Amino acid sequence: MSLDNDKIELLIKRIKYAPSREWVNSYFELVKRVLTITGLESDNPRLVMSLSPNSTGWHFPVTINNRYVVALRKEKRNEQTRLFVGLIFAEFSKEIPQLQHNLDVSTHWQFKNLPGEYSEPPYFLRFDNFSELLYWLETSEHVYQSWSEALFAEVKRAKSSPYRKSHEPLMYTMAVDVDFRAEILDMVFAESKPRLGLLPEQIDTPHEFYEGASKLIMVNAYERNSQARNACIEHYGAECSICGFIFQEKYGEIGKGFIHVHHIKPLGEIGAEYHVDPITDLRPVCPNCHAMLHMRKPPYSLNELRVILK
Repeated sequence: MSLDNDKIELLIKRIKYAPSREWVNSYFELVKRVLTITGLESDNPRLVMSLSPNSTGWHFPVTINNRYVVALRKEKRNEQTRLFVGLIFAEFSKEIPQLQHNLDVSTHWQFKNLPGEYSEPPYFLRFDNFSELLYWLETSEHVYQSWSEALFAEVKRAKSSPYRKSHEPLMYTMAVDVDFRAEILDMVFAESKPRLGLLPEQIDTPHEFYEGASKLIMVNAYERNSQARNACIEHYGAECSICGFIFQEKYGEIGKGFIHVHHIKPLGEIGAEYHVDPITDLRPVCPNCHAMLHMRKPPYSLNELRVILK
């Protein structure tokens, strides 16, 4: 595929408002699942994956024939930029508790009947919490069934989309070619490293005693509990669990108590809320070792990095 530099620049511009590399990667993995389930390839006239030059409206949408099946939307609420993911579901989704009685499903609307369509049309649900949506798709048979049946129904509905001229092969490549996707994400997020040497999971956002579902705010952050962090440092001390570095010994009083805290299992992989145990789930590490732990996905274990240091 010959790549259009202007389109790549537009793609990068649209991605930059996302909260993290992991968030964007998860979104395109979801798009890839849509393509895998439906069996649609880039040259199929039913498929439209567009890259809109407009900064408003739905972004990175996937249309099958006449309807959106997945898209994301950017909105500003209380001076914070929020992203919402929209997904198509069969009409019986209104009977599924997770989709109708959860605050993470912020908006839902039902498509209008198309010409010649006499059955009840599907719904398009908009989710505040993307990681929670992914969790339901993996763990709830009813949620997955409602989603996949809606996808199959749209494929069967027609043989071509009236919006086909808007199809952008670059977006198909972004979904199915993980190496190309990684290159694009490298270009985007190399320019937005966390300030003060903090990794995304190191930025504190005090909340409840629970940590879990990803949170979209202006900085690249997950939910974090300051009391759990403090309990971890109180138990293990402000000494790197990998290399043994102590900031106070090197920098004196200004380094007293300074240390990063590493979550042994990244919360982005958990999805559902859980109660963090500061002794078993957290470890104090210096910024250098913390960065090296995250040089791989999934991150290196503490022992793996200790072996590398030797």
